[in-house]
Amino acid sequence: MPRGVRKAITYTGKAATLYEKVQKLEAELKTAKDELKIAYKEQIKAEKEAAKKALKADEAKLLKAIKESGKTAEEILAMLANKQ
Repeated sequence: MPRGVRKAITYTGKAATLYEKVQKLEAELKTAKDELKIAYKEQIKAEKEAAKKALKADEAKLLKAIKESGKTAEEILAMLANKQ
């Protein structure tokens, strides 16, 4: 951890133009990082929604299969208990 007062540096000539370039690039980097965070949050949100949709689709397939089997819920549960 630095101690004391930090000296202000003044750039002149070629150093001043390079310093301005560095400042501009740092600003662009900051905005790009912010955009990346936003895009990542959107990606995570989309992945969660897709997982929910897939789960609902699987549940719907399972219910459809149970209804088409013609067996009662008790019979299906007994069958599953016997297999374990």
